[in-house]
Amino acid sequence: MASGIRTKTLVLLTTAAVLGGGLFLFEQQLPSPNSSDTQTQKPLFHFQEADVAALKITAPDYSLNLKKLATGNWVIDREKQTPAEEGAVVFLLNLLATGQRDRSFEVPTERAGDYGLAPPMATVDITLQDGQRHRLRLGDTTFDGLKLYAEIDPPAAPREKMTVTLVPLDLKNALQRPLQEWERRQPPAAN
Repeated sequence: MASGIRTKTLVLLTTAAVLGGGLFLFEQQLPSPNSSDTQTQKPLFHFQEADVAALKITAPDYSLNLKKLATGNWVIDREKQTPAEEGAVVFLLNLLATGQRDRSFEVPTERAGDYGLAPPMATVDITLQDGQRHRLRLGDTTFDGLKLYAEIDPPAAPREKMTVTLVPLDLKNALQRPLQEWERRQPPAAN
């Protein structure tokens, strides 16, 4: 009986060693998560924050024109220019200039609604100092809640297919804010 237990133990140990060794070899062949991220991610756009001269944000609740003055301050451009909340503008600019796009894929244009892009959650039209223009259309959150579906610089002409790109979720936080949060708060008047 003792011989039977030793044989079973030896078989179990050998099986565990073989499976453990196979798993170790398999994991050695997989690319590390950090190296694959740097290979697939690319910048959203190729400009610096300082290059941006104007932004037009179109959301379901409002449309907002932001303009950079010669002083470097941002204003909401309406009939009368109103100082913009610098923190909100800088947060958005930083995401646009330094944000990374993840993988992209093509889908038929009639499926834009499946990704929240017809109509989009928000559209940002960007005008650079040199007159160059860019557009970012943001859609729904991905199924895992970590990214947003987006369309970057879509062509103006009708097309059969569109390129959907995964972008940082922080863009939703930067854009889904009430209109009042874009306006600089005036300190209360002293009595």
